[in-house]
Amino acid sequence: MIRVEIVTPKGLAFSKEVESVNIPTVEGEIGVLENHMYLMTLLKPGLVYFNGNEREGMAVTWGVVDVTPEKVLILAEEAYEVGEIDVGKAKKEFEEAVRKIATAQTMEDIREWEKVKEKAQALMDIVERLR
Repeated sequence: MIRVEIVTPKGLAFSKEVESVNIPTVEGEIGVLENHMYLMTLLKPGLVYFNGNEREGMAVTWGVVDVTPEKVLILAEEAYEVGEIDVGKAKKEFEEAVRKIATAQTMEDIREWEKVKEKAQALMDIVERLR
């Protein structure tokens, strides 16, 4: 068993011992078991799920993942129980981001709105996938 903790600026969102955890990272999805090698990587929006069961997961946004042989610490900007995702809000954020990207004046603005768009798309995809 390996302890998994998901922490957001609002506090501890998840803490439990699990057999395995799958995590969306900027390099792709990784699977972690007990006694995993040390690893630190960037989290991207998507579904963190446990014991191979996507329905028992949490949606997360941008952040950092710290893996040790005994523990996985996920520091995320936001984390939601799958059933708590507001699809209407995600769709509005996605549509706004698309509009803002089309009219952006700087590369910095484009990058910022691309992040919003990717987060909203990931949340909508999670809900669609788990229907």
